[in-house]
Amino acid sequence: MAHDRGSGSSLISDLPDDHIVHIFSHPKSLKVEADKIIEWFEQNDDGNQWIVVLGLRPSTIEMLSNDRRTSLGGISYRFQWEGSCGLIKVVPSGSHQLATGRFVDVVKSKLLAMGITYGESMWLGSTTYKFAIGKGKEGDQTFVPPSRCSTGVTNAGYPTLVIETGVSVSLPRLRQDAKKWFADTNGEVRIVILIAVSQKKLLIEKWELANLASPRSLTRSTIHQLTSQTPNSPAVMQPAPLQQPYCAHEVEIKPSQVVGRPNEVTGAPMVLPFFAVYDRFPGAGESDIVLNRRDFEQMTNLLL
Repeated sequence: MAHDRGSGSSLISDLPDDHIVHIFSHPKSLKVEADKIIEWFEQNDDGNQWIVVLGLRPSTIEMLSNDRRTSLGGISYRFQWEGSCGLIKVVPSGSHQLATGRFVDVVKSKLLAMGITYGESMWLGSTTYKFAIGKGKEGDQTFVPPSRCSTGVTNAGYPTLVIETGVSVSLPRLRQDAKKWFADTNGEVRIVILIAVSQKKLLIEKWELANLASPRSLTRSTIHQLTSQTPNSPAVMQPAPLQQPYCAHEVEIKPSQVVGRPNEVTGAPMVLPFFAVYDRFPGAGESDIVLNRRDFEQMTNLLL
């Protein structure tokens, strides 16, 4: 499992070697670059889906953040920025949105089985979150517990759970995004789920922060000890310099070699600690959210 002693994450760290760098002049020219990515994925399963955009003005950042339906001519994307530098993740196919949606559906079904209604489950999609001055980001999906949006969605706090989805070659960059969520929110984000999609397999990683009392160098043994604790997600905020993000669990799903059999799942179950997701201890009938082998089989049906 991956881990990282440092918590800092550059906006352009760990991008694919063939990522696009574009100096912004007009939305039409940016759309041309996005079109190239879409055209590539019409013929290929994996590759670059990232555009680094330089020279952004505040008005352009506002447009890319709030007008995603038309900014790139209808091309779906996710956007983050620092200062005048932006990073666009083009969503190359419907399978990426389906993978994200299926994961959310499974979690929703688990919560509903506990008696937690949809009204108590606030999924805010690819909402843009602004951090320090001149800095912001959106994920593919975010969950905010009721305690963080008591005055309404428009005044909601940071999410406890974030999902980031991309193609396989994007996984190193997605891991940087996980670290950014933790660092930029001072640990208010408790869990980041990474989903790497390809035709051959789907990989899901669960990222968390180590507790402040953990050794300053995370070994496999230390990570095993952390993941054996309940709950194992930190319950308090952590300043970015003290954070130690790590991959707490991974599940891999591949197509079955036997026609008609369910997809092959390795690494299940995956547990989302209730305390980490809802910012409170579970009540009567409530428990940790456990995604088992059957859940992952159904989640990836028709995806692989």
